[in-house]
Amino acid sequence: MRAGTKDREVRSAGSITPHGVLVPEVRGSLERPPINCDVRRTGLSFKSNFVWIFSGNVVYALCQWGIIVMLAKFGSTFMVGQFSLGLAISTPILMFSNLQLRAVQATDAKHSYDFRDYFSMRLFTTAVALALIVVIAALAKYERKTAVAIVAVAFTKGIDTLSDIHYGLFQQHDRLNEAGISMILRGVLALIVFSSGIYLTHDLLSCCVGVTIAWLATLYFFDARRAHSILHHSQSRAKWPLRTIRKEMQWWAQAARRHWSLARLAFPLGVVTTMAAVNLNVPRYFIHAHFGEYQLGIFSALAYTTVAMTLVSDSLGHSGVPKMSRLYADGSFAEFFSVLFWFVMAELILGFAALVVACLAGPQILTALYGKEYAAQSRVFTLLILGAAINCIASGFTTGITSARRFGIQVPLFGVVIGACVLACARWIPVSGLSGGALATVYSATIRLLLSAGVIGYLIWDTSRCRRRARLQGVV
Repeated sequence: MRAGTKDREVRSAGSITPHGVLVPEVRGSLERPPINCDVRRTGLSFKSNFVWIFSGNVVYALCQWGIIVMLAKFGSTFMVGQFSLGLAISTPILMFSNLQLRAVQATDAKHSYDFRDYFSMRLFTTAVALALIVVIAALAKYERKTAVAIVAVAFTKGIDTLSDIHYGLFQQHDRLNEAGISMILRGVLALIVFSSGIYLTHDLLSCCVGVTIAWLATLYFFDARRAHSILHHSQSRAKWPLRTIRKEMQWWAQAARRHWSLARLAFPLGVVTTMAAVNLNVPRYFIHAHFGEYQLGIFSALAYTTVAMTLVSDSLGHSGVPKMSRLYADGSFAEFFSVLFWFVMAELILGFAALVVACLAGPQILTALYGKEYAAQSRVFTLLILGAAINCIASGFTTGITSARRFGIQVPLFGVVIGACVLACARWIPVSGLSGGALATVYSATIRLLLSAGVIGYLIWDTSRCRRRARLQGVV
């Protein structure tokens, strides 16, 4: 009786194929997938994801670039230096506090953690990072306006980190169209608000406050609502949001243990992103120490021309990491390295094209964007573009390393890169000024390229060795 009852219950839940696989019966409207469906099936294709995130990154980069242009034209070189110093101080701290949770979330194919775990972790670490930046700005011997500008820039970037964790959810579910639209909204709003503020008030603090409010509105009215829509049709629907006070208290009672586990997993990537941010800003630290905020403003404006290249390069990685992670986890190593090869080739073409443009029309571009004062530093501009081009190729290899979830090896890799950059800056900047900073960027980028390519070479050798061993044992 029990066996017959159990058999009837199983058959009433669906049908069994000749291979013994239970196919559940689907009831209700076909327009709404069941809660436990695999949301990756409703995601966009790789091409669509790339187009959307590429468009978002390009628009966002142009808008950020436009902010620097407006600050240079309607503000002053001193304001550009203040803004750059705020980024140089706040970015490494916020990068470390981020723990690269977006990459961890995007590669979390098994959904080991809920979105609320990632979001609450990001909210906590960002608050701690902002408090630390306030303390640094208060204790450092900066002018009052400079200290206030540092804090204002930090809070603006803090809102950026909260949108970033939502982008991790979109990336995990292959819905980078949502991230692209959000980046376009945030970039355009920031440019409009900042340009209007600097033209009318000539005050950097007012501009940063306006951008912060605009980004908070985008976070609430777009990012959070689109994330809720995705979670509503995913496996996390029953876990977010929690409805009762009792469930909330139970969740927070267990949150510390989950956060600690998540922090241990993401810690190497947090260290790596911090090292990358420090490496980017090392020349700025040396230039500010030796030549002051005026020269730092010129160097930073020239360096911002490479942001577009960096974001386009990152868009390739963001669109490919989920697929490459699944290929590596499934043991499809040949297809994994094939995709990686085309990533590196795309990065190579991007860097080469930018370098050709810089060599042929560097002074004209700088004159049109910033003025003749900046055009006099066209050699520095070309060297910075060369360094960015090499970094783009290296980031293609880094995408493969991250997709293979080899997080730990990246820590000593970037440690060597930072050491090389510090030595180069200490040797060349006091003698050659801004050109020395640009040369140090090229040198550190070359070291990164060689080391990351070596790690990929090791992965190729390691996977080949494992496959040969498996064939000898008769597994494959």
